[in-house]
Amino acid sequence: MEYMGVVAFVFVLCLWDKVRRLERLLRENHIRPGGPGPLGTGLRDKIGKTVDITLYEGEGSTTTTCRVLDVDEEWARILRNEGKKNQRELLLRLSDVKQVKG
Repeated sequence: MEYMGVVAFVFVLCLWDKVRRLERLLRENHIRPGGPGPLGTGLRDKIGKTVDITLYEGEGSTTTTCRVLDVDEEWARILRNEGKKNQRELLLRLSDVKQVKG
């Protein structure tokens, strides 16, 4: 019986390695699994409001506070504060947005 436990443990380790390789491959090719729904409709309700947007970036993610100016099916136009009196207008691809709070 103890051999069956060892065999099962080794089997799980082998599968864990395959899962990690698949996740790395998806990250390298910028492929993300589909989320719960389109972000465009959620952001469209927040036009003119200040929100916190979390973006996918390489291995991790970054969060920025910005004001949503306009949204369509694929892009969002935002206004981000970059210092005391410096503002920057950006276009974000909705596929790069991980989460919206606010």
